[in-house]
Amino acid sequence: MNGFALLREPGGPANHFELQANTHGAFLFAPFSGPVERYEVLSRSEGESALKQATQALGAAHWPDIRIQSSHDQQAYEALVDSARRACDEGALEKVVLSRCQAYAEVQIEPMETFNRLCASYPGATVYMIFRMGQSLWMGATPECLVETLGNNVKTMSLAGTRLAGQSGSWGTKEREEQNLVTRDITHMLQVLGCKQLTIEGPTVMNAGPVEHLCSIIQGEKNGSSSEEIARALHPTPAVGGLPRAQASTFIRQREGYDRRFYAGFFGYSQGDRSVFYVNLRCLEWAADGLLCYAGGGITSKSDPRHEWQETEQKLKTLERVIFG
Repeated sequence: MNGFALLREPGGPANHFELQANTHGAFLFAPFSGPVERYEVLSRSEGESALKQATQALGAAHWPDIRIQSSHDQQAYEALVDSARRACDEGALEKVVLSRCQAYAEVQIEPMETFNRLCASYPGATVYMIFRMGQSLWMGATPECLVETLGNNVKTMSLAGTRLAGQSGSWGTKEREEQNLVTRDITHMLQVLGCKQLTIEGPTVMNAGPVEHLCSIIQGEKNGSSSEEIARALHPTPAVGGLPRAQASTFIRQREGYDRRFYAGFFGYSQGDRSVFYVNLRCLEWAADGLLCYAGGGITSKSDPRHEWQETEQKLKTLERVIFG
């Protein structure tokens, strides 16, 4: 069998893409760092037909053991956050996003049931399932669009700052500064890529189930750069990497202590005059020996290590409730 992707974009039906590896393919699956995988779309269906095809493909699929193991306990993660906070306080970094994964061994749940629960729980997110032959299955409900183009129009978002949904009052200084850093960097990168007539709307509050984020929408016109070039240049945004980009990436690579693989990477496709790429967030990796769930948060000089641990705990608990019903 070939690989496949099942995507449910906000407000739309599920779409099934039958994928075959091809260096000129229009469907991309990118890790946080490393080579981008490309696939040709052999066929596409939507709605009930898409769900049926995914169910049939999963029935014949096999994925490997990946020796699942949690990346950090509370003490290790808080120590990591504290080292990042000090680096920001000393001026070496403005912000760095630190993540961790939680292992769940020998789970007894069905992928399609989990996909449907994610769709019901996150109507405003892009829910996805991506499977490649001989590899683990990735699934999630991402709130973040890396970039979408329609003709010459380009649209992206700055998504940063997290708190529990429904809180009253103004956002904290740390969250507002973090959001401003991300917005500034993305806008500057688009300008470098030749995008014109840029406008920024927000920030407004984006609901993401039990948590909410600050979100600004950035729009303009692309000029000379392809949609894929824009996606590759924006990735990783400061919302999943940090600032300055190079120093934050080095800190993550040297200090985080595990391989993110496709967590905080991106996926998406081009068809006709539309291209859309999403950041791989709120996600899980499914293998023969269990699940890995991933979560992270932005660290600045104002971060509190215990609060940052609790934020990742909240994100992981949210995924747990959806996954395990």
